[in-house]
Amino acid sequence: MYFPQLPASSKVWIYQSQTEIALELQSEIQTKLNLFISGWAAHGEELFGDATILENYFIVLAVDESKIKASGCSIDTSVHFMKQLENNFQLDLFDRLNVLIETNGKKRIVHFSDLSKYPNSIVFNPLVQSLGELRTRWKIMISESQFA
Repeated sequence: MYFPQLPASSKVWIYQSQTEIALELQSEIQTKLNLFISGWAAHGEELFGDATILENYFIVLAVDESKIKASGCSIDTSVHFMKQLENNFQLDLFDRLNVLIETNGKKRIVHFSDLSKYPNSIVFNPLVQSLGELRTRWKIMISESQFA
């Protein structure tokens, strides 16, 4: 289960890399994520959240907004941080036209417009917004998604 210490209502932001994040980089990125999360605040109050790398392609930030809501400024701070990660590690984290699918156990990036060609494949749904959705509706069959 993703982020077991956070409730299903927690807000999530998913950043997909257009290439697989090399295992040797993941430890370094995770260290930076941990540092960011430990200082992430909204109006001077620490946010209760977490961050991780999933499936070697996704960086996920999560915040329990039942404690403190992420403000516009705190969200802007996270976007700025993600752009720094993108630049520091030569990742492309902001291309929303491509998604990751899994077909016959193999992962590949495809353009949204090509998803209908893979109805029996799994898509990693980039539209989830809550931790509950991440846990239950992140990996779905393309034929059962709004992308079909």
